[in-house]
Amino acid sequence: MMIVTSVGGSPEEARKEAKQALLMGSDIVELRMDLIWDSPPDLERARDLIGGMEGRTLLTWRTEKHGGRGSEPSPQYLESLARISRLVDVEFELAMRGLRIANALYSWHDPSGTPDMDVLLRVSNQLLGAGGLAKVVTLARDELEAYRVLNLYKRVDHRGRLVAFSMGERASFSRRMAALLGSPLIYSFLGEAVAPGQLTLREALLIKKLLS
Repeated sequence: MMIVTSVGGSPEEARKEAKQALLMGSDIVELRMDLIWDSPPDLERARDLIGGMEGRTLLTWRTEKHGGRGSEPSPQYLESLARISRLVDVEFELAMRGLRIANALYSWHDPSGTPDMDVLLRVSNQLLGAGGLAKVVTLARDELEAYRVLNLYKRVDHRGRLVAFSMGERASFSRRMAALLGSPLIYSFLGEAVAPGQLTLREALLIKKLLS
C-alpha cells in the first residue's frame, strides 16, 4: 500500500492535503499530529481531522526521541485513536511496556544514525513480536548503512509485516528497494517532505504500478 505523510501548517491545511493525496491515488494518509498541534488533540478534534477518511488514515503522534516534536502520549490516548483510524502509530517504548493494539503500526526511529546489525535485529524482532506492522527507520550516513537496514528483510521472519528503510539523501534508494523486498507500505509525500530522501507521491505511484 502507498502512504502519504501529510503535515500541513494547520488542521485545515493538513486535511486538505490528505484528501488531495487520496484523490491522486494514495491508499492511506499519515497525519503527523505532532506537527499540527503542540499537544495531543482531544478525540473530537482528531475525529474532525480525519472525517470522511477514517478507513484510510494513519494517526501519528511522534515523540522527540523518534524525530518528532511531541512528548510521549498515554496508552489510553493511543487506544482511543485506534478506535477512529485505520492505523495508529505506537512507538517502541510503549510497545515494550506491553501496549497492544490490533491496528497498530509499531515503530522505532533512530534520527541520529544507524546502529549495528545486532541492535537492528533485536529491535525488529521485538516490534514484530508485538503483532501488527513493524517499522524500523534510521538515518544513514552512507549507502552501506542503508543496505544494513535493508538486510533486515532477509534476516528476520517478517511475513510481509516489516517496513524498514533509511532516511538521508544517500539512502533514498532504500525506500525504493524496500518496496521490492516486501515492505507493505511505500512512504511518500505531497507538498513538503517530512524526511530527507523521501519519495514524491508521483514516484511512489509509478513504483506501485510497476509492482502490480
